[in-house]
Amino acid sequence: MSTPPGVDRRRRGSGFLRFVSRYTGPEAGVVERQLPFVLAFSVGMVVLAVVDVVVDPTLVLASAIVTVAVLVLAVTLPWRRWPAWAADVLPVASLGAVSLLRAGTGGPSSVLAALLFIPVLTLASQRGRRGVTLATVCVVLVVFTPAVIDPSTFTSLTVARAVVVALVAFVLALVSHETTERLRVRNAALDRLRVDQDELLDLVRTDAEVIARVAAARESALEQMVAVIDSATEQAIIATDADGVIQVFNAGAERLLGHAQGSVVGRLRLTALHDPDELRERYRSATGHDVRGEGEQADRRLLDVVVSPARGDGSNVRDWTWVRRDGERRTVRLAVTRRVEGDGASSGLVVVATDVTAEREAAAFKDQFVSLVSHELRTPLTAVLGYLELLQDGPDPLSDEQREYVTIIERNARRQLRLVSDLLLTAQVDAGTFQVSPTRIDLADVVRSSVASAAYAAQNAGVTLTQDVAPTPVVADATRLAQVVDNLLTNAIKFTRPGGTVVVSVAPGPPDESGRTGAVLEVSDSGVGIAPDEIARLTQRFFRAASAQRGAVPGVGLGLSIAKAVVDAHGGTLDVASTLGEGTTMTVRLPAQPEDPRG
Repeated sequence: MSTPPGVDRRRRGSGFLRFVSRYTGPEAGVVERQLPFVLAFSVGMVVLAVVDVVVDPTLVLASAIVTVAVLVLAVTLPWRRWPAWAADVLPVASLGAVSLLRAGTGGPSSVLAALLFIPVLTLASQRGRRGVTLATVCVVLVVFTPAVIDPSTFTSLTVARAVVVALVAFVLALVSHETTERLRVRNAALDRLRVDQDELLDLVRTDAEVIARVAAARESALEQMVAVIDSATEQAIIATDADGVIQVFNAGAERLLGHAQGSVVGRLRLTALHDPDELRERYRSATGHDVRGEGEQADRRLLDVVVSPARGDGSNVRDWTWVRRDGERRTVRLAVTRRVEGDGASSGLVVVATDVTAEREAAAFKDQFVSLVSHELRTPLTAVLGYLELLQDGPDPLSDEQREYVTIIERNARRQLRLVSDLLLTAQVDAGTFQVSPTRIDLADVVRSSVASAAYAAQNAGVTLTQDVAPTPVVADATRLAQVVDNLLTNAIKFTRPGGTVVVSVAPGPPDESGRTGAVLEVSDSGVGIAPDEIARLTQRFFRAASAQRGAVPGVGLGLSIAKAVVDAHGGTLDVASTLGEGTTMTVRLPAQPEDPRG
């Protein structure tokens, strides 16, 4: 039996994490875990061939021999037969190679000293915290190696450097280890959920085939329904009469709710299974007032809320909270269908409930994980940027080479900080805590500033960036709208070939009923375009179009989802028009003033 298409998409969606884990994480083999260091070491050798900073060629040659030996041992020795800790010898040997290379290329001033953090990450990714301790101790030894080779170079600065580097390595190893452990747990949970979902889909398909065969036999409608319902055990299937009184209560419902069939059929209404507070809250949300009446009259009105389509998507499939006999609350996905007689009159309801408590908890865990990791990354990144500023403004002037290195570190740290901020923003959107702070602004000023910021990137990409702006006063959050414009411009430039053009325009929109004009912002490019079947998914978090994957365009798929969240918060719309091979136009329409969420 073939795997459902939806399952395939989810498995493909996790492919990037699996690819990264293959070479660095807990799923990687002994050989694969050594490849990143060997590759980085090879690049370092190329750098040494171009930049002559070798102090002792013998030590450099020795480090190369050790690196090659590590790779050969990783390939040839039967590591699977030995305990897991035996493989720690290889990254420790790699740290020895870094120690020799560092001593042979200037000791404390070596340009290749940063290579030591790759074996640190390899050790930290192992189960248990053995690797964190081992990595920290080895880093201290690496820092002291030049002093061992030449004792005259040992100073108090050597000790200070060993303490600082060891502390950085310890923090990096600990964060990497904890993140890897959480990813390992998350991946195991997701794999279990996929297996459960596959089994559930197979059961649903089997039930559908049984229903089709029974219907083809033209047996009694009531006998058919009872036979199918009684044979299903993985889903709760309940049938009611026109008043909502339960007539059929299958084994799956007994298991889900803990009620015996005899204590429910003909005795309880469907509404008695629901969380009463949730039911009344949804009634209030749908009608604008509390349910009126008591007893049977109130139950019938509440039953209409269960049957009515969900607001916004018109679907009769929604999540509800059911209360078991023992008081435990379970989240169920409820599909409600009316039973209709030949004359068109409703004779009752058929309810199919699937327990999705575990799925919803897993989704909540995923969002909590993203938020947690973002917070954990933001703090050290902010500290890194602060210390970089202190380093640049310190009393000891930096050399041009040092200043260039510091600039590179700062640029990448700020890029990582922007990514972490994007993750935090998406977590706020999911949690419903994302808000904007509107003030009276001219959107044209926001656009001009974003265009000026993007000009350098456009020039490097060989793309012509032009603007057509007119004064456009609106009440909006200037900082958030600048984020929207920046994201749209970044995407347009990345997906436009050299020689292409990107045009940004902003102008007042058509007046509303009160005569106020909003704003229309357009970002058009002559780039590669977007496939029609991908346009609807562009604003989904972490989605990347096929053109981005084929062209290895950098990004994580958060820009457009953040842009849409900001536009939605302003009460506006984000539309996409694109033709493959010709280009894309992103259109943002904003009202003159966002609605007050408090009403």
